[in-house]
Amino acid sequence: MDKGFHLKRKWWDRIRDTYRISILDDENLEEVGSYNLSLLSFYTLISVIAFVLAGLVISFIVFTPVKRLIPGYGDINDNKKFIELSKKVDELEKEVSAYDTYTTGLKNMLTGGIHNSSVEKIDSLEALKSVRPELINQDDLAETNRAKELDFLKFATPVSGKISAGFNPSTRHFGVDIVSAKDTPIKSILDGVVISAEQSVSTGNSVYIQHQKNVVSVYKHNSVLLVKTGDVVKTGQAVAIIGNSGEMTTGPHLHFEMWYDGKYVNPEKYIGFQ
Repeated sequence: MDKGFHLKRKWWDRIRDTYRISILDDENLEEVGSYNLSLLSFYTLISVIAFVLAGLVISFIVFTPVKRLIPGYGDINDNKKFIELSKKVDELEKEVSAYDTYTTGLKNMLTGGIHNSSVEKIDSLEALKSVRPELINQDDLAETNRAKELDFLKFATPVSGKISAGFNPSTRHFGVDIVSAKDTPIKSILDGVVISAEQSVSTGNSVYIQHQKNVVSVYKHNSVLLVKTGDVVKTGQAVAIIGNSGEMTTGPHLHFEMWYDGKYVNPEKYIGFQ
């Protein structure tokens, strides 16, 4: 027991022994400075520095936004906000998907990509979030007293001219062809939103506009498009220039169509072209 006590005392005395650290000039070996330091004071200094650094790191994490980067760390409010944002992102993704479905189906319907027996019925622009895949028979597309349903709307004339080909669904001609002077501007029949403004092989430069009350207007074979998809247009605003683009044309003219509640209608019943 005395021996163990003696060893402990010896170790304690050793770490308390003072050592002198001298700093010499390299050229003349003169002493520039000196420091007295014991192992105990050295260990104490290192411990203090470590505790100070640890305290600074912990304070930096706790009192700054860095803590949010640590997995599993964060307050309840932050987690709730994150969940709400995630839900909003999911909702936006669904809306974008519904819009893509809507525009794809509508363009297929209006550009002739419809089946012989049925077409897809599309709701108004306000119903993009819940596009209905309801199918209706081609026979039901015959116009029956539809003029009364659109009488309350005041349509502008898209272009004035001579009708070279009239409305004839039996030959899949769902609109009218109007011949007019070169470079004549084509105008929107109502206020609306451009749901498509692009070029296709068959119909050339074409514009599709969604209006109120489930009315859609279509303008095909234009030489130049003056609007782009997503643009908001006013009644009588120029949206294109008459032309002869696309394969399904025999000369400069406007092929104009009107669709109401997903069904084609005869434009001549609602608009005067001459």
